[in-house]
Amino acid sequence: MKKFFHILGIVGIAIFSFYYTDKIALLVQEKNPVLQEIKSKQASLEIPSVNAQIEDDYIIPGVSGSVVNVEKSFFNMKAINAYNESYIVYDEVKPEVSVASNKDKIIISGNKSKKQVSIIIEDDENLKTYFAKYDVNLLITKENYAANLGYELINNESNTKYFKQLNTLLDKDEQNKYLCLYNKDNYEICKKNQNYIVKNSLVLNNKSIIEVKNNLEAGSIILVTKNAALSDINLMLREIKFKDLKIVYLSQLIKE
Repeated sequence: MKKFFHILGIVGIAIFSFYYTDKIALLVQEKNPVLQEIKSKQASLEIPSVNAQIEDDYIIPGVSGSVVNVEKSFFNMKAINAYNESYIVYDEVKPEVSVASNKDKIIISGNKSKKQVSIIIEDDENLKTYFAKYDVNLLITKENYAANLGYELINNESNTKYFKQLNTLLDKDEQNKYLCLYNKDNYEICKKNQNYIVKNSLVLNNKSIIEVKNNLEAGSIILVTKNAALSDINLMLREIKFKDLKIVYLSQLIKE
């Protein structure tokens, strides 16, 4: 029994010693000037998230924020033993109110703080040829579907049976971004399928170039129809460039 208590005492001392050593190491680390500088600049480097805006049935995406991961940032800088902002590691902070948790709402714009717009084109050979070098979205149905790798595809079926069949094809070809272009016929199908439901804010057809030019802004979602004139498309693209906006896929425009 005496030997048992002797061993127990040694174990207790060892545990205390490890605990004490860890405490000292932690105290030394907390006083490290690099760590202190990271903590002193932490608040100024962080970006708060912005919630999505909801009004009735409509929604505009928010923007994710970022916070400094102090531990990983310090680990990165330990090797050089100096503070360097390029070694800062950030963690993403998603908005509390987001499009992902409000898929029953209709997205009517990208976030206006991003200088981006999206273009959706109808299935037309002339349009597909003209926009081949741009990151645009293509409306498709089961009948005209092909693995169009140069476009981001949108399931434009309103028939429930065909919608599901086309979704299966999109999944198979790893092309499904779960996007719907809103109309009265497909709203319930898209909502039931938990798709992102998007409504274009502008339409470029054979008589709307003035309206498009006057209302084009960051976050615009533009539907280009088959009867849009090439000259009007060129005017629209020049206006986008003039306003220093970038054409991106719809999935990127609505991403938070």
